[in-house]
Amino acid sequence: MAKKVTNPNEELMNAYVSEHDDVNTNMNEQMHETMVPQPPMEAMPQAPRAPQMSQATQGAGINNAINRNYGAAPDSIAAVKQHGNQASESGLKYRDNLGYMRIDVQSLPTGGLFYPDDTIIRIRAARGSEIKHWSTMNDQDINQISQVDDILNYIIEKCVSVDMPGKMGSSWKDLKDIDRFYLLLAIREFTFLDGDNELMVPISEGKSIPVTKEMIDFIKIPDEIMKHYSEEEKCFVFHLANKDIRMYIPSLGASQWLKSYAQSKVNAREGFDSDFLIFAPMLINDFRLLSQRTYEQMVDETSFWSVQEWSLISYVRDTLAAASEPKLTYQDDDGKEVTIPLTFRGGIKALFTIQDPLSILR
Repeated sequence: MAKKVTNPNEELMNAYVSEHDDVNTNMNEQMHETMVPQPPMEAMPQAPRAPQMSQATQGAGINNAINRNYGAAPDSIAAVKQHGNQASESGLKYRDNLGYMRIDVQSLPTGGLFYPDDTIIRIRAARGSEIKHWSTMNDQDINQISQVDDILNYIIEKCVSVDMPGKMGSSWKDLKDIDRFYLLLAIREFTFLDGDNELMVPISEGKSIPVTKEMIDFIKIPDEIMKHYSEEEKCFVFHLANKDIRMYIPSLGASQWLKSYAQSKVNAREGFDSDFLIFAPMLINDFRLLSQRTYEQMVDETSFWSVQEWSLISYVRDTLAAASEPKLTYQDDDGKEVTIPLTFRGGIKALFTIQDPLSILR
């Protein structure tokens, strides 16, 4: 069964909102009855600003994305293939314990625009134990969205190394949500040898084609939004009459923290601002500054915002959500370029499993 590729974090936030509206309504009514208006609190401290950089453009794939790697020539992925252990299970070859390969940050869907200059990102092949854990995923069950999101992050955590100047303890959590799927595809290509286990995408009834990440459009930010991008701050800065609003491409760390926060509130049957939870990922600069106190301080501060602020934030969020829906571009039998929503035969789980396991039997 083919399943459309979506953002589990987006689905999780919406699920929390819809499932727990009744609890939140009762709690929010009680809080608003007793709330005493307070002056806006000071903004959360900002992370150190990175030096300016010119706007990046997306690269053309994994061969161009390698600046250097361990145990191989900097400009040759063929050299990488000659190193490391090659494991074989049921005839399927994959790399194991190979080491890390550097990815050109500018080749990411975000083009590196939202990372500090000189950020270094490396990937390695997924190992057997990690593929085993991935295989427990059930991406066909909407009730398992949280588990799917955790497993996606598990592979990123295990297979991606991140080094960001000026950020103590930089890690996979600093990666942007939009870049996660691209990195998963890169890890997949680095894991399976020489085109084994091709990733098939259905394009019509009974017809599928193999896909690589170079065929996928991950995000196209409209010019009306990009003109508000700040090279200095690595975010969008919108100038209203009485204040500036900064909006960020959500990070995996921020999304993970918000998911845990919402889940803890649900488990404790405590109310929380489910409306703000939808917008919060784009208002958080650094997940390291998050705690229950600082987060709820943000909620209190934004409670004084007017229709201007919320209209702007809602429009930008909806626009970027629509722009970051992955699409596949291919040529049909007549040579015409066709663009369709990205779906996989077997769902997201097919990234690191065999789509037709019976085909490998003897």
